[in-house]
Amino acid sequence: MSLLSKKIEEYIMESGETIQSLAEIGNFNRTTLQRVKSGERLPTAAFFKKLTRVLRLSPAEEAELETMLAIAQVGEGTYANRQKIIELIETISELTEYQIPFSKELHQKETGGKAADLDQAMQIVSGEQQVLSLIEHSIDRELFQAAEPAVRLAIPYGFQAVYDYLFQQMIGNNKQLSLQDVLSLRRGSDDTVADPMLGALKHLIALTLLNNVNYQSHCWVQQTDKVIPGQEISALFPYFILTANAVITISRDLTQAVLYQDPAFHRLYSGSFEEMLASTQPFILESNDLFKVFDLDRNFKVEVIVEPLPCFAYYTDRELLEAKLNKEFPYYEPLLEAVDRYYNYFRQVSRGMLNVFSLKNLRQFMEDGCLVYPEEIYHLLTPVERLTVLKQILDDLLYNRRILFALDDDKLFLNSAMEFIYESSDCLRLILHYKIEGRVIYKTIELREPGIIAAFKEFFISLPDSDYVLPTETTLAALDALIQEYEAAFSSTIGASPNFIEKLVESSLQGL
Repeated sequence: MSLLSKKIEEYIMESGETIQSLAEIGNFNRTTLQRVKSGERLPTAAFFKKLTRVLRLSPAEEAELETMLAIAQVGEGTYANRQKIIELIETISELTEYQIPFSKELHQKETGGKAADLDQAMQIVSGEQQVLSLIEHSIDRELFQAAEPAVRLAIPYGFQAVYDYLFQQMIGNNKQLSLQDVLSLRRGSDDTVADPMLGALKHLIALTLLNNVNYQSHCWVQQTDKVIPGQEISALFPYFILTANAVITISRDLTQAVLYQDPAFHRLYSGSFEEMLASTQPFILESNDLFKVFDLDRNFKVEVIVEPLPCFAYYTDRELLEAKLNKEFPYYEPLLEAVDRYYNYFRQVSRGMLNVFSLKNLRQFMEDGCLVYPEEIYHLLTPVERLTVLKQILDDLLYNRRILFALDDDKLFLNSAMEFIYESSDCLRLILHYKIEGRVIYKTIELREPGIIAAFKEFFISLPDSDYVLPTETTLAALDALIQEYEAAFSSTIGASPNFIEKLVESSLQGL
């Protein structure tokens, strides 16, 4: 029996009812209930709702049973992956939605014994907790004593405690940290579990969203025992951490570490780290160059896009681009050509690409006409242009011209800061765009690790059949309500009647 069937059997026994009496109360088949109870079959959604009702389960009990059902349907590993991706989305939303004030005072840990005596020329520690303690105190010392704190990491993805400690120390305080890493993703040939890497991804992205951390991240995936230049200075201690004056080398199993204060050792490992940077690809790229962030000049094939707004490339032709891009922008001509090529691709694949968006962000767009790009490169969309796009979205959804779904924002809020673009089995791009003190920050994270990509793809493909997206009928009704609301609002702003706006919008639609 599965955990689900055991729990259902437990609730049936607690109810004091028989299988026959429950079937009669709930008006469902007795044989089906018996098979669900024994674990021979899984309940359908309708059957599950009836069963929880007749068993008079509390909301907490029903939620627990729903979790067990989800695990039984997709497997424990897949369910865990989905939850980690949801946590990642929520973390990004929280850290980009609100400005974190610099109000926290940083306090250095006080400890005794060898762990605290970092002035020794060399110090050796054993045990996972002792290794972590040595690293934490070295980071504290760097943050307190260095004029310009800098930490460089060459550690495996499984050592998340180090990234978590850096995050906890830096969030909300007025210290500025320069952080570089080469993250080692060591994966065996038969290892396909993505869970630990998804957990590491959450920590890395959380760090890069702190505006007091200048973070440059590289990564490499080790499928075999092949090493990259500079990585294996020591076979026994392949990982290391650099501060301004110290080197901590760490054993492969993370249970032993050696701290060196020797300048010669520091130069050796600094040179090794530079070699590693030169031999690996950026994992997190921060740039306000849209050509780099969106990689506009490349050839690509998008299969899924999850973003704040419905994919506007479908509704943006060359004429509209020429009108909306700011001709005063220094790189107007090359930007126009690149964006036109980029958007034209999406128009070509519109029927085959899954597009998931947020109604809350669509409402915000109807209010201000803002897109995700820096405002100096384009003119805001006018009320008529916003209504034009909104009506086209409704029309495409109504006539099934696009694979389009709206998120249930009460269950999963995708704010305007992020968009996921799944291109193929070998690339997933996460693009971040948010404001700090009025300045738009862009970051792109290109994921190429097969296990992570597979986990995201499975999550995206599962969305249409999940509770995280709204039924099509609900989405259509919401879009129609938005149109009616803003037709009325814009008519008073423009000084025209709703009928006039309606005709103007219809006229615009015919030209798209």
